[in-house]
Amino acid sequence: MRDELHEAIENAYAVFPEMKWRGRNATVCICCVSELNARDLAKTQRRELDPDLISEYLGSAHHVDEGSAAQEVRHFLPRIFELVAIGEETSLSGNECALIRLGKGSLGWGDETYRDVWNKREVEAVDRFLRALWRDVLDETPELFERPETREILFSDHRAEETLCMVAKAGGDVAGLLALWDEDMTFAAALHVANLVSNAIARSWRPAALLEEGTLGNPHWEDQPAAMKLIVDWLAHPAQCKRLLDAFMQAPQNSQESVALAEAYDELERLLVMRWSGATTGA
Repeated sequence: MRDELHEAIENAYAVFPEMKWRGRNATVCICCVSELNARDLAKTQRRELDPDLISEYLGSAHHVDEGSAAQEVRHFLPRIFELVAIGEETSLSGNECALIRLGKGSLGWGDETYRDVWNKREVEAVDRFLRALWRDVLDETPELFERPETREILFSDHRAEETLCMVAKAGGDVAGLLALWDEDMTFAAALHVANLVSNAIARSWRPAALLEEGTLGNPHWEDQPAAMKLIVDWLAHPAQCKRLLDAFMQAPQNSQESVALAEAYDELERLLVMRWSGATTGA
């Protein structure tokens, strides 16, 4: 973990106070969370909360206007940040849903997000963490493997896409993260672009090329069409093709990285041609 990310987490612990439970259990849906887990959520020191308990909390179908639930969001948030940063799964639905309590919807703030309802210091603490996490994600070179059945070169996980989706669901600044990605011209950052494209390319088990349809590979984008369009439009730009080509020239010849970069470059170039053709024909 980079120092910047560690400091952002510690800042969140300082900004968001611990709950004074006074013998109460955590506010949860009694159909979703057992009384024992509701008690343990309140009694366990928040720095010691494990991913399973946090997952119980995030899976609870309660609203932020129930009792002290709004303050409990703040109580649990730094620990959620910490677990996400070290790669722990904090939600049964995946870390894309780790920050759903910050966003719109029935499990968040209705028609608003944390940016609308929290004070400036709290909002900046969240945004500071998201920026630091994003830089940490881009700094980590994604791993690849060869699928024996098809000989396709694939990425082992899709952490950059998962992080962008998590931020979108939280109501965070996705455009700001894309701008940070544009500034990061490292080989690892280029591989993350290839990773994002790779997850939306036509495969033997998924014949449709999702990018052609203006969509991405992660199913959690379903309720975030505006953020998904923003990212697809960001990908469909000559600058991303150049980034992939430059990284391809740096990659060892015939390596898995070179194959993934070349494949992603070809897909983006094809997408650009399709969009250009559609624009010139008035489609």
